[in-house]
Parts: sequence; C-alpha cells; structure tokens
Amino acid sequence: MKLNAIYSGFTVERVESVKELNGIAYMLHHTKSGARLLYIDADDTNKVFSISFRTPPKDSTGVAHIMEHSVLCGSRKFPLKEPFVELVKGSLNTFLNAMTYPDKTMYPVASKNDKDFHNLMDVYLDAVFYPRVATDKEIVMQEGWHYELDSAEDDLTYKGVVYNEMKGVYSSPDSILETHMMAELFPDTTYGVDSGGNPDNIPELTYEGFQAFYKQYYHPSNSYIFLYGTMDIEEQLRFINEEYLQNFDAISVDSTIAVQAPFTAGKVASYPYSIGSDENETGKTMHALTYVMPEMTVADNLGFEILTHALLTSPAAPLKELLVKAGVGSDVSGYYLDSLRQPIWNISVTGSEMKEQKRLQELVETELARLVKEGIDKSLLEASLNITEFALREADFGGRPIGLAYGIRVMDQWNYDKDPIEALRYEAALTTLREGLTGRYFEELIERALLQNQHKALVSIYPEKGLQEQKEKAEQEQLATIKAKMSPEEIEAIVAQTKALKARQAAPDTEEALATIPLLELTDLSPKVERVERHDSKLGKASLHFVPTQAKGINYTAFYFHLDCLTEEELFYAGLLSDMLARVNTKERTYDAIAQDINMNLGGFSADIAALTKYNDRNGYTPLFIVRAKALHAKLPELVRIVTELVSYSEYTDVSRLTELVKETKAIWDTEAFRRGHTIVSNRVMAQVSEVGKFRDLDGLGYFEQLATLANDETALQALPTKLSEVATKLFRPSNVDISFVGETEEFDRFKELLEPALQKWQDGTYDKGQLKITKSYVNEGIVTSGKVQYVAQGGNFRDHGFTPKGAMKVLETILRYEYLWTRIRVQGGAYGAFANFYNNGNFVLCSYRDPNLTETLSVYEELSQYLQNFEISDREMRKYIIGTMSTLDTPITPALRGPRAMSEYFGEGSPEAAERLREEVIDCRQADIRDLAEVVGAVMKDSHISVMGNEQKIKNAGDTFSQVISLPQ
Repeated sequence: MKLNAIYSGFTVERVESVKELNGIAYMLHHTKSGARLLYIDADDTNKVFSISFRTPPKDSTGVAHIMEHSVLCGSRKFPLKEPFVELVKGSLNTFLNAMTYPDKTMYPVASKNDKDFHNLMDVYLDAVFYPRVATDKEIVMQEGWHYELDSAEDDLTYKGVVYNEMKGVYSSPDSILETHMMAELFPDTTYGVDSGGNPDNIPELTYEGFQAFYKQYYHPSNSYIFLYGTMDIEEQLRFINEEYLQNFDAISVDSTIAVQAPFTAGKVASYPYSIGSDENETGKTMHALTYVMPEMTVADNLGFEILTHALLTSPAAPLKELLVKAGVGSDVSGYYLDSLRQPIWNISVTGSEMKEQKRLQELVETELARLVKEGIDKSLLEASLNITEFALREADFGGRPIGLAYGIRVMDQWNYDKDPIEALRYEAALTTLREGLTGRYFEELIERALLQNQHKALVSIYPEKGLQEQKEKAEQEQLATIKAKMSPEEIEAIVAQTKALKARQAAPDTEEALATIPLLELTDLSPKVERVERHDSKLGKASLHFVPTQAKGINYTAFYFHLDCLTEEELFYAGLLSDMLARVNTKERTYDAIAQDINMNLGGFSADIAALTKYNDRNGYTPLFIVRAKALHAKLPELVRIVTELVSYSEYTDVSRLTELVKETKAIWDTEAFRRGHTIVSNRVMAQVSEVGKFRDLDGLGYFEQLATLANDETALQALPTKLSEVATKLFRPSNVDISFVGETEEFDRFKELLEPALQKWQDGTYDKGQLKITKSYVNEGIVTSGKVQYVAQGGNFRDHGFTPKGAMKVLETILRYEYLWTRIRVQGGAYGAFANFYNNGNFVLCSYRDPNLTETLSVYEELSQYLQNFEISDREMRKYIIGTMSTLDTPITPALRGPRAMSEYFGEGSPEAAERLREEVIDCRQADIRDLAEVVGAVMKDSHISVMGNEQKIKNAGDTFSQVISLPQ
C-alpha cells in the first residue's frame, strides 16, 4: 500500500519498516468512522486480528469486564445466545478470547486458515458494534449479576458469571493486596477502581449504567484495529469498511485516562484478609511497596525491566537477598508494569509479619541509595540485559501466536496516544542501555524514578480469622433486608424472572440461528500431523536425541534424568532439588556468581520434575527430573560448562541457605495454592486411581504438604544436606540421562564435541531402576480454605472398566466444555468454567473452576451419562464439534516446543502414525459414537472419586461426600 493513498475509506498515514519483526508497519485512519488501524505485514501464516477500545471505568462494578462477556452473547448477524462459544466449538483458531484490562478491552482472534480467519473477524466485529445486549437485559443478568429466587419462600441470593469469577479472584491474597495497592496509589483515577469488578460492588451496577458505558466507549472513533500476518490486506480493509465502519460517522469520544497527581508524601496502609478457622496466622502477612513512575521513554521502560530482573528476580538478586536475610519475609518478588498510563514498579514480600512493614521501606530505600552512590555491579546489569535481549530476539510465546503478543504490546503505547510502532522496536533502546552500562544511566534512573519520587505506597494485608464468615453473614443479612422491603408482587416478579432466565439458559438455539455462524467443511481438515524428526544415538553411557530445526541461531537442550532410581521418600527431595538447582553454591563458585553466569550466557535455565505417560498403557509412565537450557549457538560451550558444573559440583551443605529456599518456596505455595485449585483437585482425584496421578500429586499438593512440614522441623532441615546430596548422586549420572538437542546438524556436531569430555566429569555409579513405588493412599477429600468459591473434581479410570481410548473422547471433551458443562455449570450454575479430560492411560476427570456450588455440580456430573444416552444434534452441529476438537490438536509447534514434542513421543512410546489415527477417529466421529460413551462415563462416575477445594462452610455442609476434610498446609 502506498503512503497517503486511500483504500476502502482508509487513508495510509505512515509506512515504516520494522526490522525487529522483519515486517512493514502501515498506520491507517478510517475517515468516515474515525477508526484507527495498524497492519503489520510479516511473513507469518498465523494471522491475527484484534479490535480494542479504551474503556476506563469510574467504579468497581465490573462494568468493563461484564461488557466484555456480554457483547459476545449474540449480535445482529449472529442472533445466538453465545456466538463466542459456537465459534470455539467449530473453528480452527489458534487464539480466540477477549481480555479486560484496567483501561482497555481487547477482542483478539488468530487463525492460519483464511476462511476461518475471515469468519472470526466477522463475528467479533458484529459483536462489538451490534450486540444484542444493548437491548437485552437478561444477558447482563446472566454474565454480570442478578437476584436469584426459585420460590417466594427461598432466601434471596446473588448469581452471575463475572460475580462468581471475581469472588474467585478475591479469594487469592495477592489479588486482595493488589486491589488495595492500586486504590492507594490512584485514588482519583480509573486505576484506583477494579475494572474486573469487586464482588462487593458488582450488584451496584444497573442496566442503565451498563448501556451508558457501551454508548460512550464502543464506537469506531474509540477503536484500535490491529492486523498481522500474511493476508490480502486490501480485501480485509474492503470487508471491514463495507460491512461495518461505513455505517458510522466519526464522533468525539471522551475516553481520556486521567493522570494521578504526584503525591507530596508516600502512603502507608494496612488491611485484613480472611483465612480459614484452622489456619495459623504466623507468616501470613504480605507487603507491597510500589512506586508510580514519572514520564518514561521506551529505553527507560526496558531499563526498569532489566533493573527488576537484576535486583529482584534473578536467583541471587541483591535487593531480594538483603530483604530475605534481614528476615523481612520468606519470599521477595517484584515487577515493572508499563501497560498503564503511569507505569508502576513493585516489590512484594510474602511470608512476613506486620511488624516488618516499616523496616521494609527503610531497607529498600537505604539499599537503593547505596547502589546509586557506589554504583550497581555492571556485570550484574549486563547479565540481566543479555537475558532480556535474548527474550526479545527469540520472540517465543509458548505456542501462542507471536502476532498476538505484538498486538497486545502496541496497545501499551497506542492506548495513550503514543506511537504504537515504537512499542515494537527495541534495537535503539538496547543500544542506549548498552551504552548506559559504561556510565550512570541505571543509577540515575533509580535516583529519578524512585529515590526522588514521593508517589509511592506501602500497603500490607494481614490475616484475620472469621472475616469471610462475617462478610457472608453480612451479605445474607443485607439480602434478607432487601427481600423484607419487597412487596409480594416484587418477590413474585423476581421468582418469575429467575424462572425465565433459567428457561432461556436451558433452551437451545434454533437451527436457523446456529446456521448464521460460518462453518468450515470436514474436507478442510487434515488427519496429517506436523512431524517432528528425531535421531537417537549414544554418547558414552548417555542417550542423545537430535531434533533437526532451524531456530534463528538458538539451541534448545534438555537433560532428562530418570527418577525411577529413587524411593518414594526421595521423590520429595527430588522436587526440592528442582527448586534449588542453580540457587546454591558449587565447589567452584557462589550461587550469585552462577546466576550472573547463566544470565550472561544463556537465554534461560530451569529444572522441574514431570511424568510422561506411555501412549497406550494403563499404568506406564516415565518419571523424570528435567533440566532445560537454551542459548545462542555461539554460547554452546558456556551452556555445556554451566550444566556440567550444576549437576556435578553443586554443594548442598549450607543449611542456612537451604532453609531460606525452603521457606521461600513455601511462601510462594501459601500465596498461589488456591489459584492452582483446579490442578490440585484434578490430580487428587487421579491419585485415587493411578500411579501417575499419585506422582503428580506428590509434585502438587503432596509436595506442599511435605514442604510445610519440613519448614517447621529443625531436625529435618539439618538433615537436608545429606538427603539432597544422596538424591543428586543417584540422579545426575551419564547412564541415567537422555539428552535432547534442537538445532541444525553442524550445531549438533559441535554440541557432541563439547559434551563428550564434559560427561566424563559427571559422577557415575550403579543404582537399581524401578525402585519408585508410590504407596501413599488417597480418599475422597474436601480441602477447606477461606475462599469464596470451589473447585469441584470427580473422575476415575475407564480402562479399569474394560474400555479403551477413542478419538470420540476428544470430541466429547469439546462437547462437554462448550455445551453440557458450559450450560449447566457456567451459564446456569454461575461458575467461571468447567472442563473434562480423557487420557490415554484411562484416566478421566471432570472439574469446575471458580464455582459457587458444590453438591449441585456433583449432581451435574452424575447426570452426564443420561445426557449422553439421549445425545442428538444435527450433522452440522456435530461437524462444528469435530472442527473445534481439531483446533485443540493443532497447536503451532515453535522451535522451543519441538524438543518437548519429540521427547514426549519417545518416552510415551507414541508415534506420528498413532496421532494421525486419533485425528482420523476425530474426523470420523458421529453422534452415535458420543452416545456410546454414556456407558464409559456411567461406569467411571459410579466409582465416585471426588476432590473439592473451596469454602470451609460449603465443604462442611456437604455431609458424607468426603471421607476426610483437611486444610491447606500451614
């Protein structure tokens, strides 16, 4: 496209090369409607479209969040209850979602299929510009909140999807802390309220207020359209103009995001948060010291990311180490956030006490002043700069479309009337920062943005037993008062309204409405999989696996150490080892020197434990301790050297350091356990029926339980050096490792040259394999918390009942997630979501997420078999589910993911042929195949293996559902 030329009403205002993306950026303006558009022409078939609106809320009713949900519940051209869900069921999308931020709302989609991409774009544009919710109050009632009353005699309650989602969010202490922190920092602007919605305020939202919010912000003149990838851009512009934008006239939209006036003095505030009646208050206080930044450049923003990594998040970050050693808390973390009009820099402390509040700020600012005066260690900064630069150049987002990341990034500038293209550039900023290493750039940045800055707040939250019970009682009393003031006619109106809403939710869309959603043909699907080549060989006693890949000069390595040489008791210490590797001294160097070496030379280093299941085996799995490292090819010698030093020469003798790491890890679990609830309860159910389930629990809640016990046992802490050394000696042996390498042939040859002498330095010995037998038993369990919602899981193993895996099971996962469970548990039950998983080893689990219910959800699970017996839909709807299932099987395989895919096939004894047979079964699946699964599900549900995490009173009221009721570890 030519500069200043007009294409379908869009004027090309800028054309610029962006070498960081190897693409061309086009900035366009739609004259009639006032819409802005940015197109990135890049050689990428994974196309991305997004339309965003600047949406600063004025209160915490969650109006922006509820709007995001609601506009996707039917529109002019697609008059269904939930076109979004219908799209998910039947699209080959590589991304499909919507996101509410503090000051903007984004609606992005992505697909490799041209026809599918067009369909997605059409549905989303119609949703935001012509939503049914503009005139349909029931949609807001369902997605936001409403009074629920089944009969005039019942108690009045609140229900709604966002209402219950945010009750789940507000069950996590870190979310509560962040809410108070933002309110203190931004008392006069949109950032001081919660765009997601505070459950206490959501019922204050009126339909009239909702409509006014839509009318104010959802206009093309307030929109930001983003397109990325290989496409016929003129055809896309023509479609957007003719179908949508030409119908609107440009207007002036007041969506200004006000700037909070700087403080003349910092704030200090404290608030209580609820813990369970059996929880210990000790070590449960959390602090957040946060600064609101002055005006920052792109280089300044990147500079603060580097400072954050260097001072707070790398394994030996000096500011973090100072605070931990001073006893301020068990764990210290931090972040820099520049996706706000006024960026913020945060230091968070967990595992603390209220008495440490004052000392935190004193210690931080004294240390920052010292660093400014004496100068920051330049090698530390350079190491953090290197790892930041590596991430920018690698541009890998774990299989998500890279264009999606670019689309989100440009809004960090565009939303504030800054240059969006500048957000994609980093070369100039990196040059500035490298030059800054030779001077005082970073010290002056700290001086200006932190030490001379009074716009800051130190906010703490402390535990208080019974607070949640008090809130629930107050809510019940409030609702009782509201009901008592209603006339009999008003009460009957709510009963009728409840009945009408439930009838609407239960009623299927008409065939005519469903037919409005564009749909691909089964002939558009291919049973073929993207094959990942792997070559197996030996190097001495070690097994090598080469995955040929062009990866922009980056090599990805993984060292798979087998855990079957350990005992059940030792498995816990292997988990500890994965948390501590590269964070303790070696015989050669201190851990801070190692951390600096890793950051200077590698693009990443990690260790964890995992279980890879055998493809078609009821009990088969491979338990592994996996060390991953990636680097530019030129840095391969350093990669091999660092890995060798860590596995061969790490010392586990410093009890003080080991204790510090144990308590830090426990503090992280204390904060995040509830957030991981769906994973915890799913694994807990699977642990009742399979060895691999037991293994995964011992890396989950089982690990947390043992960790909490260890943290409070001085004798056990003193024994840690011996335990860890014994486990490391057993694991880190050439004869006990499979090593994968992703790169090009000559790069692999070089890797072998470097690896051969390195392996000779590794210790070796002979240990029996097959020792790992997990004997721990599991029962139906209620895990009580102070949370406001539940995670409810039930399942079992269908192979135990004589059934085998089928492709129809993958289709049923889609049907359950977006039809049966979606309707019964999310739409009608008010939960945030629910899912089902069938595994090749026979494990099957159903799980709800942020669910206000418990026994009601178990009843939904119990009725599933009957639903399947009567399953009857049109061929078109069945085709939709098949297409949607294929989408989940087609995650793009980036260079970083090729190694894990290849090794999963190797350890799982799978093959591309087996994967293609599964895909063929999916494509050939029909309604009768789904009905046949009623017997499978019915047999498993009768076993009644259940696990629930959630509200203490809900669990205790569930009677004999559980064999035992426990609390989260203390």
